[in-house]
Amino acid sequence: MTTWTRKQLLQYGAVGGAAVFIPWRLNPEKAFAAMGGQLTKYVEPVPLPGAGIVVAGQSGANAYSFTQRPLSRRLHPQLPKTRFWAYDDGSGLEGQAGSFGMALVAEKDTPVTVRFTHNLPSTYPGWIPVDTRLVPLDTQVRLMTHLHGGFVAAASDGSPAVTPNGFGPGETQTVHYPNEQPATLLWFHDHAMGATRLNVFAGLAAAYLLRDQYDTGGPDNANGLPSGPYEVPLVIQDRQFNDDGTFRYPVSDIPGVTWIGEYFGDTMLVNGKVWPYLEVEPRLYRLRVLNGCNARILNLHFGGAPMWQIGAEGGLFDRPVRVKRLVLAPAERADVLIDFAPLAGEKLIVVNRRPPNPIVTPAPPLRQVMEIRVAGSHVRSDTIPETLIGGRRADLPSPSRRRFITLNEIGVDTPDWELTLNGAGFFEEDHVIPPTEQVQVGSVEDWYWVNLTGDTHPMHTHLFMHQVIGRVPFDPDAYAAAAIAAGFGGPDGLLGGFDPRPYATGPMERRRRGERGFKDTTKADPGYFTIIRGRFDLPSGVAPPQDYVYHCHIVEHEDNEMMRPFRVVS
Repeated sequence: MTTWTRKQLLQYGAVGGAAVFIPWRLNPEKAFAAMGGQLTKYVEPVPLPGAGIVVAGQSGANAYSFTQRPLSRRLHPQLPKTRFWAYDDGSGLEGQAGSFGMALVAEKDTPVTVRFTHNLPSTYPGWIPVDTRLVPLDTQVRLMTHLHGGFVAAASDGSPAVTPNGFGPGETQTVHYPNEQPATLLWFHDHAMGATRLNVFAGLAAAYLLRDQYDTGGPDNANGLPSGPYEVPLVIQDRQFNDDGTFRYPVSDIPGVTWIGEYFGDTMLVNGKVWPYLEVEPRLYRLRVLNGCNARILNLHFGGAPMWQIGAEGGLFDRPVRVKRLVLAPAERADVLIDFAPLAGEKLIVVNRRPPNPIVTPAPPLRQVMEIRVAGSHVRSDTIPETLIGGRRADLPSPSRRRFITLNEIGVDTPDWELTLNGAGFFEEDHVIPPTEQVQVGSVEDWYWVNLTGDTHPMHTHLFMHQVIGRVPFDPDAYAAAAIAAGFGGPDGLLGGFDPRPYATGPMERRRRGERGFKDTTKADPGYFTIIRGRFDLPSGVAPPQDYVYHCHIVEHEDNEMMRPFRVVS
């Protein structure tokens, strides 16, 4: 562990930490392969369900089986074939078009059992640079699938708190998903301890679309939402490429360190294809957008087309909200209606701009995402519903308890660099550090993310969807000094439990327009403490105690200790 000093701790404020966050920021020409800038944009269509994305077939009654295996695809005509890893259900993935090629569609209250069998190499290939300081079993490829946003028992959560060593070659992970939650877009991805960033970068991610009686996916849906070919998933990821077509993952310039603070690509992929185009009719569409990047926060603009957000991670809102842009951190989703009728015959470029204040990210610019080609005929008039049947506005009752959780960054630009929560890491020697948060089943709590770093962290909670209460600006330096004086300092940053409210520098800023409903991932910005509210229910038939995790969903951060377990008790 690093030697901790007060000077280091005070660096973590919104000003001090921002300038020293990425080890390879000082050498951007090495970090960026520049392959992306040489590729012609918008030459191939975006893969869609049934045309490049396989909808998983059932292997039995409400049962699915996936093999995690290597594949090779040409992701752009000017690139050699790219080797990547994928979930394969055996029903036709050979014909899929990109590196994100699988989706599973489930029904509310219809449980499913899923088996994931590890059929990947036993050790990491050369194009995936593993940092053996972070993984429990050296260079072995260990896998573990997590249903992101799923309301499941701890044993089926794909959680390092339950199975820290994951699953090795030839082993099978079997999980049970009860689907006791409203319709929404979930996704499943690898969550192996210390290697999530690598396994997701390599391709282990897929969509999980949950339907219910209100959001059926057909023309009979209760709200008259666009369906069939007019409901389009868009999974956005940034990548770098080596000259041989393999994905490129840079390594640190710090001696003895492989891990980098964040991974940023110089090329955009949508549904696993490089800079594709989407052909649409001049009418209303429903886009299901997922930020699948390792670390990049997206600020998406759709060429001025009228746009309404109708849902987020927790499902439909109670009513549509007019928006001009989608600001999505890694793992955040947005369910939006876009009217292309006023733009008949035009070509639109979906642009990614720098996120607005107070969001802070060191990501270099990567502006162009994809092209949308609007046909010039068949104009159809559509009506935006005033309310959404079956939707919810997040409105939980008052909490029974408040918890203050610090976000720390330790030993920046040194071999001991790590990020922690509540001044504690996740794994020590051969065991998970026990939970510091024990929550009573059925209770409602407010959690305060006290950001002492210089950047925005998308904080993800397993098990429970949460409500965003708001964000309060505060003085991190005054808070840190007072916390140290009160005995809340530790070798790995400030401990949790110290109240930031006396150090507020302004009133609470209410939740943002895209945060109207329930969420599983929320941006915690520097210079603010962000307040979320959650209820700690368990699925039917699941009894406490149950262990889950919460963490930053910049996957480089969660791999390097910005993750903690919590326990649901009686």
